[in-house]
Amino acid sequence: MSVAFVRVQGLHRNRTVIPDSDMVKTSICCLCNGGCGLKVHIGPEGTIKAIYGDPDNPYNKGKICPKPIEIIENLRGPERVQYPMKKVNGEFVRISWEEAIDTIAKKYKEFSDNFGTGSVIGITSKIGGSFSKFALKIFGEIAGFANYGTGPICFSSEEKVRKEMFGKAAASAPLHDVIYSKLVLNVGNNCAQTKAGQFHWLQEGQKHGAKIITIDTRYTETAQLSDQFIQVNPGTDAALGMALLHLVIKHKHYDEEFVRDQVNGFAELAQAVEDFTAEKAAAITGVPEKVIEELAYELGTKKPAIMWPGRGIVMVNNGEQALMAFESLFAILGNVGKPGAGVVSHINGYGQPADLIKPEHVVKPSFKLPADKVIEGMETGQIKMIYIAGNPCANWPESARMKKALGKLDFVVSHTLTLDDSACLAHIVIPATHWLEEAGMQPGIHRVMQWRDKAVEPYGESKPAAEVFKLLAAKMGLPTEYFADTPEEAWDMERRHIAGISAITVAKMQEKPGGVHYPYPEGGEESHRLYSKGFNTPSKKVELLRGKGSVLHYKDPLQSPGNEGLSIEDYPYFISSVKVAAHYHTQCQYSRLAREFEKPYVEVHPQTALKLGVKDGEAIRIETPAGAISLPAKLTYSVPQNHFFTQPYFSKRYNSDSINTLLPSVLDQPGGNFPHKNVLCRAYSEGGCKK
Repeated sequence: MSVAFVRVQGLHRNRTVIPDSDMVKTSICCLCNGGCGLKVHIGPEGTIKAIYGDPDNPYNKGKICPKPIEIIENLRGPERVQYPMKKVNGEFVRISWEEAIDTIAKKYKEFSDNFGTGSVIGITSKIGGSFSKFALKIFGEIAGFANYGTGPICFSSEEKVRKEMFGKAAASAPLHDVIYSKLVLNVGNNCAQTKAGQFHWLQEGQKHGAKIITIDTRYTETAQLSDQFIQVNPGTDAALGMALLHLVIKHKHYDEEFVRDQVNGFAELAQAVEDFTAEKAAAITGVPEKVIEELAYELGTKKPAIMWPGRGIVMVNNGEQALMAFESLFAILGNVGKPGAGVVSHINGYGQPADLIKPEHVVKPSFKLPADKVIEGMETGQIKMIYIAGNPCANWPESARMKKALGKLDFVVSHTLTLDDSACLAHIVIPATHWLEEAGMQPGIHRVMQWRDKAVEPYGESKPAAEVFKLLAAKMGLPTEYFADTPEEAWDMERRHIAGISAITVAKMQEKPGGVHYPYPEGGEESHRLYSKGFNTPSKKVELLRGKGSVLHYKDPLQSPGNEGLSIEDYPYFISSVKVAAHYHTQCQYSRLAREFEKPYVEVHPQTALKLGVKDGEAIRIETPAGAISLPAKLTYSVPQNHFFTQPYFSKRYNSDSINTLLPSVLDQPGGNFPHKNVLCRAYSEGGCKK
């Protein structure tokens, strides 16, 4: 039975009375990739007075998390960088844009000429909107810029697994498809916090008859609102996934026709899980054998179904195998390419421009170190200069070591909104535009592209990164014809060089609230769901071996990267970072509202606290080979014993060290993610402190 795509309408309209002197602009949030629609209330002086959810946006329907409200203060707050600065005798002094660009260009040329282009790197995250990101791609191609984005922190393992299995990393199902599902499986996904503006879709799914099952190590807000919660021992998701595969194959609950016609590697997969019984998995995961068997039966009989994996299964030291297990499970069940079936993901890649840069203008980095060797490269002198658009002193693992290495580096540029932890160590600081200060395309979790108009003018002397990179290219004698002058021109250039989105013009995105589903090639139509007509792999089938004989196996978290060689006697606990609605990396820490919502703490089970002699609110000192931090204890039965949980957002503005101080600079191999969870640690009481 075919099911038509339904574009759900907004629930209501905002009834706020807007003075005639004010205006309201429609925008799209650019923080967590949820793609929530916003209404931005702007006063006559051109400053933002309020932000609320757009009730006409068909995806968030007026619902938002606290973050868009918090950024109002960031835009015009005292922490905002207004003009270029350079460090003189340890203090920042104001300089012109001309001096800033000239200095950066000279240093870039000096180091790349003498030590190779690989000696100059970038660590960039959210750098404005699509206008600026496109310019960064161009600059990287023509300057040999070795850039490190957010992949190793957020999604590299997920991207790698899905791309090799299906041909694309993007979600196969849009989130709103849950209204057609009979079952929704959340794995390591606390979307009630991390995608708060989109969480209502799970409730919509429930209203339409879907059963919501959440697998997690913590009894999260999402777990509390689910129909069933399955608590799994930290780092053992792969074992659970392999047992589910074993049972589905054993009882022939998989889609035999789909597997026969559309899947490669099924025999090897079946052999890999042949001995992974429910009994074996129960001993590893802590999930009762009967619960595993019942879950396998439900997955095999309740179709179609959607899986929504979160960072809890990705940002770990054995995440690749866990992802491979659950992605393989949903593939052989035939939950792909159908209404209400597939995988939802915040990865929203849409391809890279082809044939944009002339071959004679392309410059490859002379070398590019793996992400886990970047700090070492700074320490040994391989890396001479770094261009930062982010806050690696708080967001990267071994952040104290990163801070020390940056402090000794030859030359550091920070292109930033605020004078954050990393910017304080820079030689040159240049002011960035906020995404509300530049127009651009914003993809979202429903695999849609929406156009965001500029809401307000750039603050102070801040410039879009697109303009900065064009100025740098000109000063360095590089070609500038690839840089567009406006966001609209940039998008038109980008989409014309990416076949899968070539039909998505700015006008099409503006035609209706919610934008356009992609892929959408010229002469084709919107793709509401992927893989209904085959896969993007060379064989045009699902590749369970990922094209290279990569057989599924279980990797114990104790023997995983970062924990290898450590003794459970010396480090008897685990530490993990978790995400919350009020923060996005460290961007929101400059908001008083965010700091009121979230104060430094570490979640700990009461029995673990009793063992340590710690009461609620008293300080716990947590140590790993990488570093140590102290945080007030927050006692809760929602977490497992012997495991600590805290946020990665506490840094400069909180007068606190980031949890990333504790985390090792290693990668889940071969997935490529830094481990932010299930890292061995030790802990003890530091006495009392105020709550």
